Amino acid sequence: MKTLELLKWTMACALGLFALTSCDDDDDDDRTPVPAEVQAAFSQKYGDAGRIDWDYEDGGYFVAEFWKDNREHDAWFTPAGAWMMTEVDYGRDLASLPQAVQTGYAATAYALQNWRVDDIDEIQRPAYETFYIIEVEQGGQPDYSLYFDLNGTLFREVAEGGGGSHGGMVGNSVPEEIRLFIDSNYPGAAVVDFDRERNGYEVDVRHEGRSKEILFDSAYNWLQTSTDMTRDMPADIRSAVEAKYPGKRIDDCDYVETAAGETYYLIDLDNYNMDLKVTPDGVITETPDY
Repeated sequence: MKTLELLKWTMACALGLFALTSCDDDDDDDRTPVPAEVQAAFSQKYGDAGRIDWDYEDGGYFVAEFWKDNREHDAWFTPAGAWMMTEVDYGRDLASLPQAVQTGYAATAYALQNWRVDDIDEIQRPAYETFYIIEVEQGGQPDYSLYFDLNGTLFREVAEGGGGSHGGMVGNSVPEEIRLFIDSNYPGAAVVDFDRERNGYEVDVRHEGRSKEILFDSAYNWLQTSTDMTRDMPADIRSAVEAKYPGKRIDDCDYVETAAGETYYLIDLDNYNMDLKVTPDGVITETPDY
């Protein structure tokens, strides 16, 4: 009887060791061993994590699913052990987000119109600043993923967020030509996110305390920079807009500088199908809201 119990105990230990050193492959039912370099990198970064489970993802990344600080985490590593991204699941816990992010969300039309928060994720990546994705839904409307930087600025809205993993962001590096431009023209800027557009590139940064969206064409030539001024709109610009559009709420205001030397404020009004292009001296023209 003691021999049988010892055999059961030995087999349980062996299975436990296998679970810690192998992972599921998304493409088949085989078990792919987790390289020692990956395990060492994980232990160094998340030594006190619990309930660890490994997956092998498309693209050759090993993903650790685990619990830390009472939250579910997913962390991506290359086979050589380089950490690439961590996604932290906040569920629907808005109150645990940084105060600036809570304030930024509360000022959006989604919060004011009582959209339901479906999920919240924190995205951490090397060479990028942390940001948050708040997924919202409302009956009869498409779901949206709302991207907020640490200033609480809503820098991207994506329809049909769909939840799930954000693994597509892994390995999304900024081209050297663009990084050199940012380092030269916006020294000390923290890159928040980088996105390849159909005809070029968009880089979201925080620079000198402000959130900025910088656009480039497909050849890495700078096109324009939009600086978020929603909470710091000049009084004369606000007055000019309120005088011409009484009762309208200003949703968003960006100060735009273009490669052609043009400067203006681009203002979005709530429930109005045109954007306002306002020159520094207060002249207003309407432009299509794309």
